[in-house]
Amino acid sequence: MLEADLRESSFDNSLTSRWKTVEYWTHGVVDDGSELLMSVPSALVLGGGGGIGAAVSRRLVVDHAVTVGFHEKADRAKALVEELTGAGGTAQLVQSDATTEAGVVAAFDAAEELGELRVVVHCVGGWGYPRITDLTEQLIDEALALNLRSALLALRESARRVVDGGRVVMLSSAAASMAPKRQSTYAAAKAGVEAAARVAAKEVGGRGVTVNVIRPGATDTDTLREGTSPRAIEVLAGSNAMRRLGTPEDIAAAVMTLCAEDSGWITGAVVDANGGLT
Repeated sequence: MLEADLRESSFDNSLTSRWKTVEYWTHGVVDDGSELLMSVPSALVLGGGGGIGAAVSRRLVVDHAVTVGFHEKADRAKALVEELTGAGGTAQLVQSDATTEAGVVAAFDAAEELGELRVVVHCVGGWGYPRITDLTEQLIDEALALNLRSALLALRESARRVVDGGRVVMLSSAAASMAPKRQSTYAAAKAGVEAAARVAAKEVGGRGVTVNVIRPGATDTDTLREGTSPRAIEVLAGSNAMRRLGTPEDIAAAVMTLCAEDSGWITGAVVDANGGLT
């Protein structure tokens, strides 16, 4: 049988403001009530509470103990972990700010509690539509912190902690290569993610750890629909060869290809997963 527990703890750190970390996990229990140690490897999905991250978590939990990292929308993230554990998987939830050093370290610490950390997937990101003429220091700093600083911190901890032969996958965006209007900060940050991943691949390759990037096009998530007009979504859906928006499951499938044991000779790559975006 499976038992579920809910723990809450809070952390103080000089690097960031006070926040709460919530962990929700399952563990095996044998008939006499004693705990059964899990032997599956651990996987960490930063930004794993919804959208693409949730789809990745659903795929990884089949053969990994998954830590779902999230910052906002706690009810959605908790529902995902309950879904994963209810289906017999091993999963936990950790709430932290991935734009801070302390938050990223806390997420990796939690993931290592479930076993040897074999897979890290960075799904943290977000965008706005500021014109170049409207940029401010605050807009620039916020975009770079969310999209690039979080990725650099995740790469640092991955290089330190992922076991030999492990897999690291970062999510970029088609914006990094296509440079659409009114996405200067987002495009610049995601281009930085791609460059940093290629550097990391060279530094950890000697241990058999691969670092790769998935570059999605427009993907049908709540975030996209909340911040994009219906007309713009229609245009985006018609801009690729498949004539539809991508789905989170489409992107998760590409991520899983790079997490597979057979993908060990692929590293430092940026893989377009965009339905043939033109």
